[in-house]
Amino acid sequence: MTATAMTRLIPVAVLLLAGPVAGARAQDAAGRQGTADTELTLTGAGTVHAAPDRLTATLFAESNGATPAAVQGRVNSVIRQAVDAANAAGGLTIVTDSYVVQHDEAARPAQWTARQVIRLTGADGTALLTLVGQLQARGLGLSGLDWSLSPERRSALTQQAEAEALRDVRRRAEAAAKVLGMTMGPIRTIALQDQGTSRPMPMMMMMAARASMPPTAPLEEQTVTAAATATIMLRP
Repeated sequence: MTATAMTRLIPVAVLLLAGPVAGARAQDAAGRQGTADTELTLTGAGTVHAAPDRLTATLFAESNGATPAAVQGRVNSVIRQAVDAANAAGGLTIVTDSYVVQHDEAARPAQWTARQVIRLTGADGTALLTLVGQLQARGLGLSGLDWSLSPERRSALTQQAEAEALRDVRRRAEAAAKVLGMTMGPIRTIALQDQGTSRPMPMMMMMAARASMPPTAPLEEQTVTAAATATIMLRP
């Protein structure tokens, strides 16, 4: 056989060897495509119920009179006494808010009105309610009592709700895989969402300025919810 003949046979041999390899690759790709994992995206929910650990009392001082200076002076005096009493009680967060002075020309005779709101928040509900009764006796009105969760307590409950949401995701994924005749694979993505705290509306009231006894505020159960959304691979 001549050298020229040999050079012509080499490309043919290469093609013969390449043919089975290319076919095997195509079959392998087709096999992988036929057994591809299936993506499942679903959402789970978690809910935790707990008693509140802080109470907020919303009070106000209001005065009517012929001059703005007179009504402001009376309101300022009542609010200052309330702040002093709250500081003396201790353990309270004090916020003064919503100071309004307006002229009522429809009244006969026309008069000025001044009003300011003060909010007191504490962990000892019984002590706070006793103080509220004392402040009412000094001329303040009570417009609301609101039970809630402290930031620390709410954070702990949110973690519990998120854990329950994740367990719910897993339960739902396992149930879906069973119905489809598949098995759970890895989790591709997961996201947690805090859905906040729900509770009954604050107890709103317009109580007499001079109450004969402290108000009452039954505990209101708090509900903390969270959601988890995940994409999970299901395998045949």
